Amino acid sequence: MARSLTILAIVIAVATARLTKTESPKEILAQVNKDSFGNSILSVLQLQLATGGPVGEIQILLNNIASQLNGDQKKADKVHESDTVAFEKIIADLEQEIAYHQTQIVALSNLRDSTTEALGEAEAEVRVVTSDIANNEKSFADESATRQSQHDTWVRKDAEHVDQIDAIDEASKIVQHLQAGVAFAQLKSRFEKVQAKLMESKHALFKPLINALTQLASKVDNKSIIKILELLAQIRQQLVASRASLLATEERQAANWEVQSGHLQEEHKRLVERKAFLENSIVQFKVTIQEAVEDLEDQTLFLEDAEDSLAIQERWAAEQESQYEAQTFEREQQLEVVERLQEVLTQKLSAASEFLQIREEVF
Repeated sequence: MARSLTILAIVIAVATARLTKTESPKEILAQVNKDSFGNSILSVLQLQLATGGPVGEIQILLNNIASQLNGDQKKADKVHESDTVAFEKIIADLEQEIAYHQTQIVALSNLRDSTTEALGEAEAEVRVVTSDIANNEKSFADESATRQSQHDTWVRKDAEHVDQIDAIDEASKIVQHLQAGVAFAQLKSRFEKVQAKLMESKHALFKPLINALTQLASKVDNKSIIKILELLAQIRQQLVASRASLLATEERQAANWEVQSGHLQEEHKRLVERKAFLENSIVQFKVTIQEAVEDLEDQTLFLEDAEDSLAIQERWAAEQESQYEAQTFEREQQLEVVERLQEVLTQKLSAASEFLQIREEVF
């Protein structure tokens, strides 16, 4: 057991040396000898060789150590391969997650911007439609007032025509009574009422009639009566024609207003519905923008977290790779030392013995 520990100590001491293949066995052992612990081990080895201890035990142990180093490297390679696969999976997932969040950020940004633009257009159109509604209502009120004025004028003029026709009919009856021989005195009150009524109208059409009736009041003769009856018939015919013309105008204006008011009401309905649609759209646009902004903030945070996680994973992977490479390099150096020590102990044992002899003499 003590001998095995001694041999192992030699190997450990040798493994701490950094050697090159161009060095001679003496130089190799000289470098081991420079280490304080190596110096002590070589002293033990010198003693062992001096007492005739078998070198084969050292060779067997060196073989075991080389096998263990190779085994450790294989285990390290397997762990490294497994870690690399896991790391690549994590990286791929994180990169996919980052790409997803980036896509979402672009989509949400476009949604926010396009909806903001649509909101501005809708608000501008609402102002225009509101103005159009006000203009429509004003036009309807103005046209309605105009139409009411037209109707009121017709009602007034029609009533005047009715009164005038009634007065003409009453005058015709009076004149016919005079023609039949009724004394003027008996008809005087009726005559004066009709005459006053005709004079109140101040219609130019009645001027010749009023003059004729005035003359008839002072002198009743058949010729004058016939002339007045003819004049009354002409005036009545003109009044009836004038009334009919006014009625036709009233009916035409009423029909035109019915069509015009229908158009104005349809336009008003369309504008009101459009405004309601725009106002509802504005509410929806604002909700969409708010949600897009909130989702954009969330996605930005998610992206930052994913990028931080990716950076952490990459740093961890770099550290693991660096550690793996360092340990691999160290095992390679240790194997090289073991192999060169085996070479010294097998092929060039005389040089080792010679070195130990020189070491005893010099050191």
